[in-house]
Amino acid sequence: MAKSQTEQLLKELDQLRARGLVTDEEYAARRQAIISGQVQLPAQKSGGGFFKKVGIGCGALVGIFIVIMIIAAAAGGGSEDGSNGSGGSSSSSKSADVRVTLAEGAVGEIAPEGNDARKSRVTIVRIMDPVVSSNQFSQPKAGMRWIGFEVIHENVGTREISSLTWKLRDTNDNEHDQDVVGPVVDMPDLDPFYADLTPGGKKQGWIYFQVPEGVGVKWLRADPNTFMKGDLYFEAP
Repeated sequence: MAKSQTEQLLKELDQLRARGLVTDEEYAARRQAIISGQVQLPAQKSGGGFFKKVGIGCGALVGIFIVIMIIAAAAGGGSEDGSNGSGGSSSSSKSADVRVTLAEGAVGEIAPEGNDARKSRVTIVRIMDPVVSSNQFSQPKAGMRWIGFEVIHENVGTREISSLTWKLRDTNDNEHDQDVVGPVVDMPDLDPFYADLTPGGKKQGWIYFQVPEGVGVKWLRADPNTFMKGDLYFEAP
C-alpha cells in the first residue's frame, strides 16, 4: 500500500474514533492492520470510471472505503450488538430480511444484524415511471428508461448511521444499481454517500435506476450495511 494511502486511512480511522464510531479495541486492531498492509484497497479502473466523471478523487475513494469498513465492524461489535432496545438479546428473526409491498406511502424498518442502535426507517414517498430528463445531453441509453423513487431515510436508532445502498431487480431478474448520474429534473437527488445521519435525523430525495424499456420492477432493495445480514425489500404486488 502506498504511503499516502496509508496516511489517509489512518487519518480517516482517527476521525471515526473521534466521532465515537469505533471502540478503542477496534481502533487499535484496525490501525495495526493498516500499518501492516493488511487492508487492501480495490484496484482502480483505468480512466477513473464513474468517480472521475463526478469528480471523486483517490483521497475520497479511500475515505469511502475505510468508512464502510469501520462502520461494518462497529455495527457488529461492542456492547450495543444484539440489543433489542430493552436490554435483552435480539432474536434470529431480527437478522432476517424485511419485506414490504412496493407502493407510494410504504414504510419499512431495518437494522444490520438486528442492531437496533443503528435502525433505519425508509418511506417510499412517490414513484415515477418513466422519469423524463429536461436536459437533452442527459438521456438514458437507447432502449432504456429511468425509474425514480422519492424516499425518506430516517435514523430511528441511537447511534449515527450512513447512507443506504440501493438495488433494483426488474421482471427479467436483471439487477440494477442506483444511477447516481441520473436525469436532470426539478427534483432533489438523494446524496448516495452521506455518512453522518444522527439519531432522529433524516434524508429525503430521489433515487434513479436505468432499466430496459418494457420491463417492470420486481423489487427495490435498501441495504444498510453490505457486510451484514438483514436488508429491506420493497416488493412489487
